[in-house]
Amino acid sequence: AARREHSRFDMRPATEPASIRFAGTGAPPRAPFGLSWSDAGEALAVRVASEDDLGAVPGAATLAPGTLVVVLPEPARGRGLLGAFGRRTVSRSARCGALLLRGYVDIRAEIDPRSRLDLVHGRVP
Repeated sequence: AARREHSRFDMRPATEPASIRFAGTGAPPRAPFGLSWSDAGEALAVRVASEDDLGAVPGAATLAPGTLVVVLPEPARGRGLLGAFGRRTVSRSARCGALLLRGYVDIRAEIDPRSRLDLVHGRVP
């Protein structure tokens, strides 16, 4: 894991993952936080199809302590014209609630400046 400068105002740990693995359907979007996609990534990004599918977020107890988990904002794109206009994002509150209910801590919502995705993420205690 890469080491970064840590300020007293930044509550994130000083070590950040170098790569992230993708769980979900379809091709992954641009990787968040400037990370690269890897099947062996230290962090996990989960794509859910709808608010009804938030159960796909794994429980915190199933992952290593300190693991960063990102819930991506939108389902895979459909094909054709309906896919372009029929996409619906999963709300921030629903994604935050899914992380909270599954035992994650340090839950945040933010716009990633690199990927421009509306991200929700938390860490395993």
